[in-house]
Amino acid sequence: MNKKELKKVMYGFTTVCNRLVQSDCDQYKNDLRKFIEYIDNNKIIKAYVDSCGECTQDLAKEFSDILSSGYALSFDIGETDEEEVSNIYAILKYMYSEYKGYVFMVMGGYTNSTKYNDMVKAFNHKVTMLLISHIEKYLTEVGIDMDLDKNLTYNINGTQVNIANDNATINATQNNNELNADELSKLIAEMRNSLSENLPDEDKKEAEESIEVISNELASGNPNEETVKTRFKLLGRIDTSLKFANACCGLLTFADKIFPFLANVAPFYQNLIK
Repeated sequence: MNKKELKKVMYGFTTVCNRLVQSDCDQYKNDLRKFIEYIDNNKIIKAYVDSCGECTQDLAKEFSDILSSGYALSFDIGETDEEEVSNIYAILKYMYSEYKGYVFMVMGGYTNSTKYNDMVKAFNHKVTMLLISHIEKYLTEVGIDMDLDKNLTYNINGTQVNIANDNATINATQNNNELNADELSKLIAEMRNSLSENLPDEDKKEAEESIEVISNELASGNPNEETVKTRFKLLGRIDTSLKFANACCGLLTFADKIFPFLANVAPFYQNLIK
């Protein structure tokens, strides 16, 4: 693997991670499938996961015990880094490929909240992010060993980590314009919920796909400007309702503080509101 290929793997991993950690209980299994498939289809990541050993737990029994506990139990993920990687990977893969129930039914032990999406969020924070962090660390170390010629930047769930090579120092300036992942997730959800109920199925599917692309691009911290603009323009043709235009303006107002190119998109939706 050369440097360019490694960077693509890093970017792709960041994208599927952002999608999974921002997922809700309705979309979780689909986003989890994409996350697991990305790991399985990338030799460098899968080799790392395999190197941590096999999960020795009886996952069928583990899931059964948690389901029968009434939200009282949580998964055993082990103590060492290697155990966390092998166990969490196995748990997530079993959850998407074998487990047939609702995901929140095995996530209640991670929060006192009775809201399903809170259960998903807590599970991601306490379990999924551990696996992501281990893989992120491994890819970063591989990149350092390969002497990548640019800074390595991760932006997963709003947490940015900059790694410089050649003993260089990065002087990062924190300001109020840092992307807030929770706010982004909220605004994206408002866009989805604001889509007209009268849209044809094909248009609705295309609109939801465009919203997903916009979400992933903005969450990556380094969005492709043309991709985001094109998707917003497509959404403007699919749904011109006042409710949806307001939701789009909300996201544009929030995001153009970090990504100024979005200021060129806002007038279209503002005209729909007038």
